[in-house]
Amino acid sequence: MAQQTLRQRAFGGSPLTAGSRSVRPHVICVRVRAARDQRQQEQQEQEQQQQQQHQGPSRRALLQAAGALGAGLIAGARPASAFTAPPAGYKQLVDKLDGYSFVFPELWTPVTTSGNDVFLRNPFNIEENLFVAISSPSSSRYSSVADLGTPEEAAKALLDQYLNKEFMSTRIGIRREGEVIAATSRTADDGRTYYDLAIRMASYASRNPYVATQAEVMTQYGLEWDRRLTTTLGVANNRLYELRFQSANSDAAAPVVAAVQQSFRVREVDV
Repeated sequence: MAQQTLRQRAFGGSPLTAGSRSVRPHVICVRVRAARDQRQQEQQEQEQQQQQQHQGPSRRALLQAAGALGAGLIAGARPASAFTAPPAGYKQLVDKLDGYSFVFPELWTPVTTSGNDVFLRNPFNIEENLFVAISSPSSSRYSSVADLGTPEEAAKALLDQYLNKEFMSTRIGIRREGEVIAATSRTADDGRTYYDLAIRMASYASRNPYVATQAEVMTQYGLEWDRRLTTTLGVANNRLYELRFQSANSDAAAPVVAAVQQSFRVREVDV
């Protein structure tokens, strides 16, 4: 009886018997264990925080900081040679094998039977076309366009080639004339020197080539065609590169000619 009274006082309730359903001692034990587990968890968290303070920032924090720094560097960086898109209405042609590039009107079409390295024409104007010609690597050893002399000398040599070879005609009653319009030199953004030349070529034909005397033929000439040949010369790979733009002898095509001419670049290639 005394033991039962002590147990009753200890747990603040009625005496516990074998058949009793009271759960109060069990609840108290659960609470004690929960409090002990919570203290252990708090102690573990404190130990982890102390370890992190001694070890420095976490791996996640370092990765986040590195990512933010990298994004800032990328956003502020300027590439050494960024791609420059062609002007509106133009396409860019890049020949990596022979080492040259330029822009041209996007509606122009290629001609594959010209014998030139590349030949493009305006399908809406038969007088407008352009091509690129390259000297033979076995017969030329150019170091720069200065090997051709001054721009004026290069233009005169080109005019002589037009009159006596390229545009020479064997037709009866045909006369060809030409003159140098412009001859300049420029250094492009690639550091190379280019010659920009413009030559006017005109063809005159006799209205009656079968008259009796040559004097009569000469007095009856009429203009057959009048063209402007704008040429840009550059040197790379010990070869002479020529881009020629043909148009009517007027300023109507001047903006297109300037865009193509100023875009022409030559570069060294790996053999």
